[in-house]
Amino acid sequence: MSETPDSTAGDGLRARNRERTARRLEQAAWDLVAEKGFDAVTADAVADRAQVSRRTFFNYYPRVELVLQEPMRQVIGALVERFVERPVEENVADSLAAVLTEPLDAEFLEKAAICFGQVEHSPAARFFVLEAQAAEVAQVAQALRNRDPSIDDLYAQVVAGAVLTAGYAATMTWVNTSPGAVDDASRQQHLELLRQAFAHLFTAFSAPASQTPEA
Repeated sequence: MSETPDSTAGDGLRARNRERTARRLEQAAWDLVAEKGFDAVTADAVADRAQVSRRTFFNYYPRVELVLQEPMRQVIGALVERFVERPVEENVADSLAAVLTEPLDAEFLEKAAICFGQVEHSPAARFFVLEAQAAEVAQVAQALRNRDPSIDDLYAQVVAGAVLTAGYAATMTWVNTSPGAVDDASRQQHLELLRQAFAHLFTAFSAPASQTPEA
């Protein structure tokens, strides 16, 4: 049976409503993190802040951590897509340099600043970072395999883990050294730190420890 215009319009409306609700839940969760810390983020608290039922929350996210991870997953996913589009014969270092041509989204970096700013004193924040990093390593490892199905799985896991660890180290350095406001200047600073971190990563085993790779 072919779809009627009314049914197609109804599907589109439901999709938009679902997207709006997901965004409300994400924003509510991150508002709670910013105001009260990671320990305050429960399904009931997020649902109440977003003005939806607890059941609605779990229809969207089976675990509380996932509502916080979703914005990060989307940003990493966009970078992964650009990486996969790079030529297969290009080495990983050159592909990363080609992908990192502009600062990351300001909204994403605001969330990163909130998250990494709580890591030192919050076990819940540390757990979130570790779980988010593991999920992103899986994304990047899959991207490596998608780009070149012939590569070894261990290679994909090792490279993905190293890349994400370098990225997280750069972001932690950025949080500790930036003035706090996410503006054009601080976003550019974060980009430069990412580039430096990846440069260190790819020269660490081939250059003296005292040598500083070019950004």
